[in-house]
Amino acid sequence: MKYGLLGIGQAGLRHFEAFKKIRNLKLIGFTEYDLKKANKFKKLNNIEHFNNTNELIKLKPDFIVIALPHFLRIEPILECCKNNINLLIEKPLVLNSNELSSIKNYILKKNITNTISFVHRYRKEVFTAYKLIQNSKIGKIKFISETMISQKNQSLPKWIDIKKFSGGGVLLYNAIHSLDKISYLAKSKIHEVYAKKININNKIDVEDIISISIKFKNEITAQLIATFVPYETTPKWETKIFGTSGQIDINIRKGLELRSKNKITIYDYANYYQKNGLNYNFYTQAKSYVDTLKKKTKPFISIQDGINSVLVVDAIYNSIKKNKVIKIKY
Repeated sequence: MKYGLLGIGQAGLRHFEAFKKIRNLKLIGFTEYDLKKANKFKKLNNIEHFNNTNELIKLKPDFIVIALPHFLRIEPILECCKNNINLLIEKPLVLNSNELSSIKNYILKKNITNTISFVHRYRKEVFTAYKLIQNSKIGKIKFISETMISQKNQSLPKWIDIKKFSGGGVLLYNAIHSLDKISYLAKSKIHEVYAKKININNKIDVEDIISISIKFKNEITAQLIATFVPYETTPKWETKIFGTSGQIDINIRKGLELRSKNKITIYDYANYYQKNGLNYNFYTQAKSYVDTLKKKTKPFISIQDGINSVLVVDAIYNSIKKNKVIKIKY
C-alpha cells in the first residue's frame, strides 16, 4: 500500500512516525507550505515534496492523511473525495457548520473510507475503561467529570490564536478530544450544552479556558473543564465516571482505577508507556485504519463522528454567545 501526507507540522509528523512502523506501506509524497521544513524532511527521509494536492493524487495513493492547518482543509478534502481517495483527517474536520455543508456529501460517499483522527480514543486506558463499562463493573453511568489542564507550548504556530484561521481556542485544539472520549464512553450523542469561556491571555481572540455542562441523549450528564494557559503549569487529563455501583478514574498516559464493591483495582500503564512511548496511540490508530482499508470494513471511528463533533462545537460557541442552553440538531 502507498499513502500521501498533507502537512508535516506536529500532528503530521506524529502520523508519519506511526505509519512508518507498518510493513509494506510507503509514503509516496507530501505537501508542506513551509519550504525550509519541507526540504529538510525531503532530504532526511528521501520522500518527494509536492506543491499541491492534485500532483499527489495523480500517483493514486491508497489513502491520504490530511494534517494541514484548520483553515486549509476544505479544498484538499474536496479534491481527494472527488477523486475517490480514502482520507484520515486530523481533527477538527473543518472550522464550522458552514464549511461542513460544502463537504458533507463528498466525505460521506459510499465508495471511499474516511475517518477522523480522534486519536486519544485509541489509548489503552480508554479501551480498558470502555470494557469495564460494557461489563457493568460500575452499573449505569450517571455523571462524568472531565478535566483537561495544559500549557500552551510557545513553539506552536501563531495561527491557532486567530479565530478565523483556527476556528476557536482550547475547545478546538484540545477539548474536542475530550468531547469525543466521553461520548465514546457514554455510548451516546451529546443532546445539549451550556458553556462559558474565559481568557487568561487577553491578547488573543480565542478562548484559553472553557467550561461546558453537557447532557447526553441517554440522560447521562457531564461537566468538562479545559485550560490552555500561557505559563508553566502541572498538566492533567483526568476523567471520572460515576455509576450506580462504582466509579472509574482515568488518568491519561498513566492508567486508571476501578472502585467497585468496596474494592479498588489499579491499572498501572506506566511500563506500557515507557516501552511504547506517550504517543503510541497514533500507531494504534494507523494500524487500525490500514487494516480497515485492507479488509474493507468500517473504521473504528467513522467520519460521521467528525461531522457530529463540528455540530457540537458550533452549539458550544453558540451557547457562549447567547448565554443559554443549546440543543444539538444532528
